[in-house]
Amino acid sequence: MTPARANLSETSSADVPWGRPAVDGIPLPPFADPVAHRSYLLSLQTFVALLDEGGPAAPTVALLAALDAEIPRGSESEATALSPLALGVSLATFFPAPWTPDALADALGRGYGAPVGHRDRWAWGGDPDYTAIRHGEGWKIERHERGSRERGVLANHGDLVLLWMDMFRNRFPYPIAHTTSPASATPGDLAEAARATRLAHAANIAMPYLQNWRSERDGALNAPPGGHGPLR
Repeated sequence: MTPARANLSETSSADVPWGRPAVDGIPLPPFADPVAHRSYLLSLQTFVALLDEGGPAAPTVALLAALDAEIPRGSESEATALSPLALGVSLATFFPAPWTPDALADALGRGYGAPVGHRDRWAWGGDPDYTAIRHGEGWKIERHERGSRERGVLANHGDLVLLWMDMFRNRFPYPIAHTTSPASATPGDLAEAARATRLAHAANIAMPYLQNWRSERDGALNAPPGGHGPLR
């Protein structure tokens, strides 16, 4: 994994896994058939589960169940695009499907600020706005805001995908970094029920099926780099 980049705050942040490898073999949208769609979602669920260091936590199980409900079950025609949920989770986790800039730009759509361009040159954003120009094995990034220009460099071709994932993910979903909304119950209102759910989940964590998952997860994470098992 390469070190964080310099010059721009967007490219020097240490909370982006710069240089992390993609996993070949995971299908990309638009999916050719339900089998490819299912493969993507199962792989995403597996990755999300690997990120949880705990039992896993109750919110992780809930998210996996929400993704599970989107998996195509039949042979009939299915949607070829990712749902907003699956795309949002993919961005938030830096899911290592073999995204290219073209493929991710297509998945992000053509709304305000989305990437526009092709192959060797891209533009996105509004205020500020950005451009990326292919530079050797990586990209030159320019940030323009109200007359000022700053420049940075991404060393790897795949780092443009990671930059977009970082910029287009929802970093602050409610209630994180929000003031309490009057439309929502407060943490205090929900605390007693939350404690009860935590206790119930703690009992569930001791079940053999989760013990088996933790063994599989820890074995995979502690294995030497480069050992890839079959896609789920």
